[in-house]
Amino acid sequence: MAFRRSALEAVECPKRYFELYESEHPPDETSDAALRGIAFHAIAEVYIKRLHQLRLTADHEELLRAVNATIPALDLPPDLINEVMDLVERWALTFELDRDAFLMAEETQRLEDEQVEWTPDLVYARDGELEQIDWKTYWIGLDDKDVKSQFQAQVYVWQASRRWKGFEKYRFTFVYPRLGTSATAVWTAEEAEALSVVAQSRIEIIKQHRASGRWPEVPGTHCGFCKLDCSIKDHASLDVQRIKTDEQAKAMADELIVLEKSVKARREAMQAWCGVHGDVEHHGIGFGYRPFTRKSYSADDVFRVFAEYGIENSGVELSATNLRAWVNLSDRFSKEYDGLKDRLMVLCKEKKRQGFKRWIMR
Repeated sequence: MAFRRSALEAVECPKRYFELYESEHPPDETSDAALRGIAFHAIAEVYIKRLHQLRLTADHEELLRAVNATIPALDLPPDLINEVMDLVERWALTFELDRDAFLMAEETQRLEDEQVEWTPDLVYARDGELEQIDWKTYWIGLDDKDVKSQFQAQVYVWQASRRWKGFEKYRFTFVYPRLGTSATAVWTAEEAEALSVVAQSRIEIIKQHRASGRWPEVPGTHCGFCKLDCSIKDHASLDVQRIKTDEQAKAMADELIVLEKSVKARREAMQAWCGVHGDVEHHGIGFGYRPFTRKSYSADDVFRVFAEYGIENSGVELSATNLRAWVNLSDRFSKEYDGLKDRLMVLCKEKKRQGFKRWIMR
């Protein structure tokens, strides 16, 4: 039996893994989000393979043929068809197939000796580097610095290092068509090989649960999209209470710890749901992801500009709030430091990101 990445990921909650992958009657968890991803990947596969066959890098007519050949067979709801079409059109605006580096698209690979298999969306083989690309139709994306901590990236890179040996580097790239962004990371061959423990540890966990016959429920970020029945409940009291004794204070401390963890877990679950399914709006309150700009400044460059204005470094702290005060100079400082704001603004580096927000609906 070969384990897929999705199965190894699901074992974070043993009960979820068992219900989906080992029970006699696995539940149908096919949601609109899943159908959206299936449809997008199916269209991308047909389109890319056709481009490769015709020796093209991009072609809008071939994209339309891929859509027409794929959508009717999927029996999607009308509103979902429109969403998928929008995602495909956005993606196709910037996608170009690297024909010289193309290796394969959507072909299942298997490592029999490791009992694992996976299906990379797109694989490029370049001089000294093999890259796997994976499309996510989510509302939230990752930054480059986050990729190496992702279970899928770790497992895919390790599997690729075993399947396609001889490369110096192994790259994994997430692409987010909805956001028009991507995130990528590179492992050396040695680093990729060391990732074997990531998959093997989970296979061992599955074997242990099989041996014991116990598949307990374990909460986590998967709770945000899991639809299986679950007996985990919050036992902490939500009643307003008064503390009269030391024992009650200690009991209250215990409940606070539980409640804080409960709120954190619920927030993470809501983040996971919104990341996959989009905004949640209920009783005048909205939850979801919104774009924002993160600004940063090089300390060396800032201090160099300060020195030109006679500002001593020792009296300046480069916190976000402090530097913002220098950028947005008051009238009192504007005369003394004429042009400083413009000098600092030039040094500002902006990066677009997505942040989870709660808002009051108007």
